[in-house]
Amino acid sequence: MKTKLAFLTAASLLAAPAFAEIQINGFANLIGGMTLDDDEAVYDYDSDFTFDPASVFGLQVRGDVSDKLSATAQLVGRGSDDYDASFEWAYMTYVVNNNVSISAGRIRLPLFKYSASLDVGYSYHWLTPPDSVYGIAFNNIDGVRLDYSTYSGDWEYGAQFTVGRVQADTFISGTPAELELENVVAVSFEATRDWFSARTLFARATTTAVNEDFDTFVAGMGQFGAFIPSATAAAEGFSVNEDSGTFFEIAIDIDKYDWFIGAEFTKTEVDDAIIASDEAWYVTAGMRFGKFTPHITYEVEEADNGDQVALVAGLPSMIDTGDAVTDATWSAIYQAATGIAADQAQDTSAVTLGLRYDVEPGFAVKAGVTWYSDDLIDVNDATLLRVGANYTF
Repeated sequence: MKTKLAFLTAASLLAAPAFAEIQINGFANLIGGMTLDDDEAVYDYDSDFTFDPASVFGLQVRGDVSDKLSATAQLVGRGSDDYDASFEWAYMTYVVNNNVSISAGRIRLPLFKYSASLDVGYSYHWLTPPDSVYGIAFNNIDGVRLDYSTYSGDWEYGAQFTVGRVQADTFISGTPAELELENVVAVSFEATRDWFSARTLFARATTTAVNEDFDTFVAGMGQFGAFIPSATAAAEGFSVNEDSGTFFEIAIDIDKYDWFIGAEFTKTEVDDAIIASDEAWYVTAGMRFGKFTPHITYEVEEADNGDQVALVAGLPSMIDTGDAVTDATWSAIYQAATGIAADQAQDTSAVTLGLRYDVEPGFAVKAGVTWYSDDLIDVNDATLLRVGANYTF
């Protein structure tokens, strides 16, 4: 019922008297998987076979208000959210001319090469894009995006300028938090010629992450500034409150049809916050034999927690104020701070072997096995087997 009501709402939004045409497109990614050992878990999969973590179903409705103005809404139900349908896109687009268009509303934030088609699994060879790069907490933004495209000789060029605000659920040291990105500014550029394409993006935002328990912990640390001068600075360093964050991406692809190779690299930094600087990348390659596409991907994610560890290193592990409760409270705060700082480090990699079979246009079945390795915590190593089908209409 919830999905039906949401779809009727989308249709009513587009049903203006002046519309020329309504287009309805849909997609489905039915992906099931499991780890091969009872004590393994990765990417929200464990040893019990499930379709929930990566399965997605969606409908996109587009209506022309005039020759230059259109409205688009995308309704998506995810297995990770119990398939509760919600509007992930809802925006208007005005075509200025053949080269320039402006979109406003809730739109896709073009952080990655496959951002525009991220939910449409049929558009790429993987079951899901590499988690090291694409596994972020948000993909949409409430704002405005300007798209520009042109060509010169054999080259095609595209650029996007996006501004707005993001709200999403995230985690701080494994604890749920509300992420707010304000004053987001993102600029991307892409160039394509025949079988070669390259893309890059730079974005910045004012970053805040709100979690009541974590905020209480930070405030408690700051209150010890009267006894420990460095505690005030450490508390400011642990908080994520209107800190400057930046994101950089670059991608290169060579596609000769019979074979292809591609790579993408991202770097994320949040200044003066508990969030460690993160670098992630992947290299992927494959070959096409008729309807079959075997492929391999190697991905890496590393997070440097040196700044966070340095904050704790400047703090005493114990104090002697003459009050046993105060001293014990500080000891607990110090131990928690040490654990949180250590948790920010990451050094993981994964190798995925996969196979895609195109049954017919708009319908593909896929299978893949991923060997995941955590170089910091060996117990997190896992082998993941997944199968799935992608469908578009």
